[in-house]
Parts: sequence; C-alpha cells; structure tokens
Amino acid sequence: MSHPTGTSATPPPELTPARCLRQWQTLAKGPSRLAALLSLLDVAAAVGFAGALSAILGGLRLYGADGAHLLGPVLILVASLCAKAALGYVIQKLNHRAARAIILTVRMDITGRLLRGQGLSSTHAVKLTSLFEDTEALEGYYARFLPARTLAAITPLILIAVVAVMSPLSALILMGTLLPFVALMALSGLTTSAQSRQQLDALSRLSSLFADRMRALPLILSFDNGPAQTTAVNRAAREVSERTLSVLKIAFTASGILEFFSALGVALVAVYCGFALLGLLPFPVAEVLDFKGGDAFTAAFFALALSPEVYAPMRRLSAAYHDQQTAVAATERLIQLTPRLNYAATVMPVTTVPTIRFEDVVARFEDDPDYRIGPVSFEVAPGEVIAITGDTGSGKSTLLRRLLNPSEAFDSQILVSGTPLTAGTTIAPSIAWMSQHTPMVAGTIRDNLRLSSTALNDTDMQAVLDITGVSAIIASRTDGLDHRLDERGSGLSGGERRRIGLARALLKPAPILILDEPTADLDAQAEADIIKALKWGFKGRTVIMATHSPALMALVNKVVRL
Repeated sequence: MSHPTGTSATPPPELTPARCLRQWQTLAKGPSRLAALLSLLDVAAAVGFAGALSAILGGLRLYGADGAHLLGPVLILVASLCAKAALGYVIQKLNHRAARAIILTVRMDITGRLLRGQGLSSTHAVKLTSLFEDTEALEGYYARFLPARTLAAITPLILIAVVAVMSPLSALILMGTLLPFVALMALSGLTTSAQSRQQLDALSRLSSLFADRMRALPLILSFDNGPAQTTAVNRAAREVSERTLSVLKIAFTASGILEFFSALGVALVAVYCGFALLGLLPFPVAEVLDFKGGDAFTAAFFALALSPEVYAPMRRLSAAYHDQQTAVAATERLIQLTPRLNYAATVMPVTTVPTIRFEDVVARFEDDPDYRIGPVSFEVAPGEVIAITGDTGSGKSTLLRRLLNPSEAFDSQILVSGTPLTAGTTIAPSIAWMSQHTPMVAGTIRDNLRLSSTALNDTDMQAVLDITGVSAIIASRTDGLDHRLDERGSGLSGGERRRIGLARALLKPAPILILDEPTADLDAQAEADIIKALKWGFKGRTVIMATHSPALMALVNKVVRL
C-alpha cells in the first residue's frame, strides 16, 4: 500500500514524561519568565546585603561608630533585606500561578478529549478517578522544582564569580564543594524515582478502590460485606502510608547529606578567611589568590557572608527534587490515560463547510498490529451527509475517531478541503460530536449543555432544546435547567441522555458534524424524534455518521459499507 504524505508519513513523536512536561511548561510562559527575571534581582539583593554588611563591619573596625561612614551601607542593607522579602513573595506567587494555570489547562484538555470521544475508551475512562491526584502532583514540579533547577544552574556560578572579585581562593573552595552536590543529586534522583512511582500507584489504587466501593455501597450492605471491604480499604491505605514513608526517608537522608556538604563548604571558607587574616595559614598563598579590594577584612567577610547564598539554590533544588520524581511518575500515568495525546497539536482552521476525503485509509492498533480496519475510501462534499455502516466491531467508531484525533495511527491520508490532516494538526474545534454513549459531567443540565460554548445563554439554546426534545426533559424537572446530574447521568433514561448529547452537539457552531450511532438502542418513537432533530441540524454542515438504522440511512446522500 502506498503511503502518501499524511498522518502515517509523519507519525507523532513518542510521548514521554519529559516531553509532556516540557510542552506543558509553555502553557504559562509569562508568569514563569517574569519569576525568572525577578530571581536574578533577588540574587543582586543578596549580593547587596553581603556587601553592605561587610562594609558596615569594616567601617566599624576602621572608623569606630562614626555614623557618617555607616549611613550609606546601612541604607543599602535595609533596602536589600526589604527587596529580598518582596521579591521572594512575588516570585512564589508567580510560580504558583503558573503551576495552577498549567494544571487547569491539562485537566480541561483531558476532560475535553473524553467528552469529545477522542482517544479514551471505556477502559481508559475508569482511570479518570486518578486524574485529579495525578495533575495535582504537577504543582510541585512547576511551582518549586523548575524554578529551583533554573536558579541552581546559574546562581551559584554568578555568586562564585562575585566572590572571586574579593577572594579568588574562597571562590575556588566554593567551586570545589559544589561537585559533591551534583553527584548526590543524581544519586538521589535514581533512588527516589522508583519509590515515587510506587507511591503514586498505591495512592491511585486507594482512590479507585474507595470510589468503587462507595458506588457499590448498597450492594455491599445488602450482602453484609462491609467488614471485608473495610479491611481491603485499610490495607490499601496502609500501603500508601508505607510508600510515602519510604520516599520521605530517602528525601530526608539525601537532604541531610547535602546539608553536611553545604556546611562543610562554608566552614572551609571561614577557616581560610580567619587564618589568612591572622597570618596563621600553614601554607603560602599567591598574591593573585589573596584578598582583593583594598581592606582584607572587608573582602574576607564579604566572601564569608556570600558563601551560604552559593549553596541556597542547591538546597532548594534538593528539597524540591522529590516533586520532580513525583511529577514524572504522574505524567507517565496521564500518558496512559490519554494515549497518543499530542499537546503541541496545531489547530487547522476550517472556516467554511468543508469537503472531507478518506484515501485508502487503514486504521492500525499498537496492541494488535495484525488487526487493521480498511482500506476505506470515500468523499463527502460540502453539506453532504454520509453514513458508515457495517457489522458491530467492523471499525465504524474507530474511523470517526481518526478525524477527532489524527495522532492515532492510520495509513494513507485524510484530506479536509484538500489539506492533509497530519499528526501535528487537529480540526477538533471545528467538529460537533455526538457519541453513542453520551458522556455527562457532574453538574446541572445547563452545565452539560453549555459544554459546547460557555457563552451560550438560555435564550440562545431554546430553539435547539425545542427541536431535540430537551425542553420536555427540563419541564419534567422541578428545578428545570438547574436539575443536577452525576457523571453517570443518573435519573435520565437512555433516550433523555441521547437527546442532551444531540443538543450539545447541535449547539456547537461547527461546520462538521460527527455522529456515532445516534439512535442505537432507542425505541421507534425516540428514534423518530432524534431523526426529526437531525434533519434540522444537518443544514449547513458536512455530516459523517456511523449507524445501523435504515431510517437514518434514508436521510443520507451516500452509504459506505465496511
């Protein structure tokens, strides 16, 4: 089979935790960059504080308590302290804001793909109980680890260069003691990675177990199986506790070792400066490595005062290193939840009712490479309606999902108005989708309808609600549009859920309408009502639907049989 330029010719790069974390980082560039720039000012404030403090002590030694010589350094000292406090607060707020923006975007993206039916099977949907735990694990990575890693890469070198201006030998001592930091950070990362992954797995199992048992509570009580289930939940909770303690032990051990080397580095600088000033060094120091800047005492104290600041970014990085391991483990789970998800996909604009052409499309599956669907070829002209039909399991829904999620594997190509739909592009914003099993979100009927567009008001929706029969559903509830639903749509019949799903699709002003078995499992009257609404909704759209219904196939311009 030939493979012209299309999705198969440019397959999406493999999703890895590192790649996803980098892509998500771009979702909040503004606050992150501003925080990084302010962090450099924080370094300048630290240098100012050390310089002012050493100048004050040097002035006291040379001139005594003469206020004229101390006023300038004292003002710089106070200004530096105030600047560090203010900058620290603002930087923390910016990093937290960036992290929350990323988490919210990732959650909405995954939830949106579920509601659009992109890439999430019923098996994957079960894993959604861990969605919030896994995305929450990203906060520490973006709010603490990434900023600390950036500062740890550049701040120590800047500060050592500043120290070298006053005391070159002190700068060499500080540089030498940084090497154990790097080695221990790498060792700590290798040790905690597996433990963090096991901790998240245990937490997910506990969440899933608890949610499942709560849903099945009436059944558990009816069979008097409560004590056994309580024991199972307690066992899962103990596992989470043990995994968490294991991670904390490693983290505390690594932090203790790093603190030792940090204290050792500062102590070595202090010993050198003290003995050098007293003239008690047991070895000669070349003049080029001796204290600079005139007064040796002031230069020595400046180097000593700034030494702890050299290690501070590394200590913060060590404290946040666990956040990085947790985020990697959480991202691995999110990738499993959303297979083949390409967060860097470019939206292909579809501004008019398009032509859609499938050219010898063959759908492939990673878990079963020998099983393929196709080849399938057809063309839908602008405003036409086409039906894909075939036996159950023949691949109708799979072919429809290739339009929604082109990063899924297939051979040959799909063209939208003559433009190939590649793995790096998506037309999902231009598609109104109605799935066979209407997904619901916990909230009101209004919340579920407005998923199509948050800008819709009740008046805008009225015509669609009337034609789809949702108005009757609303009228039968005492709280109307404010009637609350859970994620399973409890309290709604299958036909009512289908009507809400159809209304949601028709409310989206999209030029492409994709329908997956819109009338399956409905009685004759409900099917007739849905068909009436579909006739109204077909106008001004290119429509592709999968169906077995002869009544629906009577509405289409052409039928594709698999």
